[in-house]
Amino acid sequence: MSAAAANKRNSLVAILASCTSYGIGMGLTLPLLSLVLERMGVPGSVNGLNLATAGLASLVVTPFVPRAIARYGAANFLGACLLLAATAMMAIYEAPNLWIWFPVRFVLSSALNGLFVVTEFWINRLADEGHRGRYIALYTICMAGSFGIGPALLQVVGTHGIAPFAMGALLLLAALVPVSLARGHAPRIDTGIPASVYSMIAKAPATFAAAAVFGAIDAGMFGLFPVYAVRMGYSEAHAALAVTAMAAGSIAFQYPLGILTDRMNRRHLLALCAATGIVGAAVTPFVMAMPLLMYFVLFVWGGWVLGIYSVGLTLLGERFKGPDLASANAGFIMSYCMGLLAGPALEGVALDIWNPHGLLVVLGAISAAYVAYLLLVSPRRVPI
Repeated sequence: MSAAAANKRNSLVAILASCTSYGIGMGLTLPLLSLVLERMGVPGSVNGLNLATAGLASLVVTPFVPRAIARYGAANFLGACLLLAATAMMAIYEAPNLWIWFPVRFVLSSALNGLFVVTEFWINRLADEGHRGRYIALYTICMAGSFGIGPALLQVVGTHGIAPFAMGALLLLAALVPVSLARGHAPRIDTGIPASVYSMIAKAPATFAAAAVFGAIDAGMFGLFPVYAVRMGYSEAHAALAVTAMAAGSIAFQYPLGILTDRMNRRHLLALCAATGIVGAAVTPFVMAMPLLMYFVLFVWGGWVLGIYSVGLTLLGERFKGPDLASANAGFIMSYCMGLLAGPALEGVALDIWNPHGLLVVLGAISAAYVAYLLLVSPRRVPI
């Protein structure tokens, strides 16, 4: 193997290990913390607000990430994010009351968002144009699979005590090894100062809207759907498995979607992926009494809805180059977390107002709004 091929392999392993750590961190904490709060008798609205802390962290921290990458390098910054996320995960367990969770979860989300930005920047720099969709598909497969690992771990270690928090922290720390090995090959921003994140969003609003829509849907499906399932009579363990079903669908569908991304009209593909959210939200209440069918619906729904994000990320790497790519990736994560901030707050309130079906009404409405946006608004007015 040539030196260039070995460097590319080491970089890819570091990227995939880190995004897997991100997925495990989010896949573990989203259902775990929501279920713990539900067990404490916290209203759905407060549960949703605590979940929305991740979106607030993005708005505050993410605009500064491109400059941090430029100053410290991708590998050094990534290693710091892994350490901070592991520390914050343990701190949540040690927090004496609910209100301390909010600032600690803010720190955890800030570190995970930083990790998210740098891995997406790195994979887009590593990918070649002819196979970009498939590179992104591999990245999202690892992320989706790790989202499924998190809830599956809860089946082994449970949702009580220190074990689930310690497990998540240890897995985050494990990613430091491949990141250290790839440190000398990580991308740097050497030409120019990264542009404003907000200026990037204005250049391709439909692409960045994909991230926001997915953030709102993702939080509701992975964070609040377990609460929905518990209120429909499922045990906590089986409710957490709903998240695993969604993640399994994401793994199964991402590579075929990556091939489609390289071959068909991407605006139409985005609309198709979003349309599955309408169908999934409409069908789910009618299959809750049949667990196997419910898990299958979530498998298909979760697989296609993640395509909103992966197709958007592919478009991002195609549209932006050089120093602008880091800012564009930060803007993409920031857009995702704007959805993560607004979505759960609305979904948590809806969960209480129409207990529990209001959650699905909001998820379906968000999907429908994005489909209409893509198909009814002229591409000339809203570029992708």
